[in-house]
Amino acid sequence: MQSSIERIGPVECRVKVEIPWAEVSPRLMGKMNDLRRRARIRGFRPGKVPPAVLERMFGKGVRDELARDLVTETFPNACSEHATTPLTQPLVEESNLDKGESFTYAARFEVPPEIVPVDFTGVPVRRRPTVVDEAKVTAELDKKREELTELQPLPEDSDRETTQALDVWTVDLDGDVGGQRVNSKDVEVEIGAPDKLVPGLAAALGDLKLASVGGVMKAEFDLPEENVPPELQGKKAVINVGLRAVRVKVVPELDDEFAKDTGDAETIDELRAKLADEVRGADADVAEQEARRRLVEALLERNDFEPAPSMVAREVAAQVDQTKRQLAQQGLALQQIGTTEQQLAGRIRPQAHFNVKAYLLLDAIGKAKELEVTDEEFDAELEKMAEEGGQNVARMRATMEKDGQLLMMRAQMREEKILDFLMAEAEVTEAPDPEPEEEVGADPEAIVSEGDEGATPAADGDDASDDAADAKPDEG
Repeated sequence: MQSSIERIGPVECRVKVEIPWAEVSPRLMGKMNDLRRRARIRGFRPGKVPPAVLERMFGKGVRDELARDLVTETFPNACSEHATTPLTQPLVEESNLDKGESFTYAARFEVPPEIVPVDFTGVPVRRRPTVVDEAKVTAELDKKREELTELQPLPEDSDRETTQALDVWTVDLDGDVGGQRVNSKDVEVEIGAPDKLVPGLAAALGDLKLASVGGVMKAEFDLPEENVPPELQGKKAVINVGLRAVRVKVVPELDDEFAKDTGDAETIDELRAKLADEVRGADADVAEQEARRRLVEALLERNDFEPAPSMVAREVAAQVDQTKRQLAQQGLALQQIGTTEQQLAGRIRPQAHFNVKAYLLLDAIGKAKELEVTDEEFDAELEKMAEEGGQNVARMRATMEKDGQLLMMRAQMREEKILDFLMAEAEVTEAPDPEPEEEVGADPEAIVSEGDEGATPAADGDDASDDAADAKPDEG
C-alpha cells in the first residue's frame, strides 16, 4: 500500500491511497465466490450460477462493498504512517476499483489545527482580592446547626394543645395529588418548613391538635404556585393522613456549648473565625480560577485560530448529555424546564467553542515548553486522594484504570501544570472587579430588574463549564 496525506485547509486533510491489484484481486474473488455459493437465482442450481451472470447482476455492488472495506481498513494505517490524528471518518471524494488495476481512492477528513503558540509569557492578568461573604459563614453555621439538631419527644410537662413550628409529624399518606396517586409511609412533615414530598401539606397540618396522634384526618387543599412542577400548578390534593407520632425539633443555640459540640472550636467566636477562614480560602480558589480564565481569554486573543467543527460538536454533545443526566437525577427532563435539546445545544455552543480552543492552545503551549506530569507527581496525587478518601491506593488505582479515569486525571493534572506555569509567567495585579457601568439617564432600579429577568438558568449548561480555563473537551 502506498499513501500520502496533504493538508488542504486549517483543519482538513486529504489522504490518497493506492493498493496493488495483487492484493485486491484475492479479496474480490473471495467475495464473488461467497456470493456464488449463497445466490439463489431462478433457472440455476445453488452454486452453479455462471460468473458472467453474477457479474452482470451483482458485480458493481460487490466492488462497492469491497471498496468501502478497503477504505475502512487502510485509512487508520495511512494516518498512523504519516503521524496524523483524524477527527472524523474519511469522506471519499473519488475511488477506482477496476479489474487488473490498483485500487485508488482520495478522501478528506478533519484534523486538529496546527498551532504554534506565541506571546504566552508576560501576559497582564487581574486577580481580585479575596473576600469573606458573611452570608456564607452564616450558611455554614446553619449547616453545622442542622447536623446537631435533634428530634425529641414532646416534654411531658408541656401544656400546648396545638402543633406549632418545629414540630415534626410522622405520617402515612394515601390519596391523590393533582391527579397523581400518592401512597407513602413514615413521611416526616415539619411544621413551618418547606415540604419535601407534597407541597402545601405542612400548611394543611398547621392547626392540628397534639391529641390527634393515632388518628386519621382528611386533608384537602390547593397546591401552591411555588416549588410545584408546571403540570401540578392550580390542582388540588386530597389525602388521607395517618397521624402516627409527633416530635419537636430541638435546634441548638449558637453559643460556646454548641461550638464545643461541633468538635471544631471551644467558643462560638473561634468557630465563626474558623468558618470565615474556610470561606476566605474557598473564595481565594474562585478568584484564582477567574484570573486563569481571563488569562486564557487573553492568550486566545494573541493566538487566533479556529478549531475543527467536529471537536466543537462533540463538546456540545457531551455537555448536553451531562445536563440531561443532571436533570434526570432530579427527576426532570428538558421539556420540564422549558427547553429542547436543540435549544440547549445552541446556548451551550459558544462556551463549548471556547472550551475547545482553550484546550487546544494550552496543549500546544504544554508541548512547546515540554510540560508533562511525571510518574512521581501522578503517584503522589493518587496517594493523596486515597489518603483523603480513606481508601487503599492500589485498589483505588485499579478501579480508576478500569473506568478510564486515570487518563483523564493525568490530562487534568497536565492542564493544571500548564496553567501554573502561565500564571507564574504572567504579570498578575491584584484589583477588585470593576463596577458595572450604568446607562446614562437610566433608572438604576430598572437596570437591576432587567438584569434579573435576563439571568441564564443553570440548565443552560453554565454549571457544566463554570471553570472554562480547566475545561477539557470530550475526546470521544
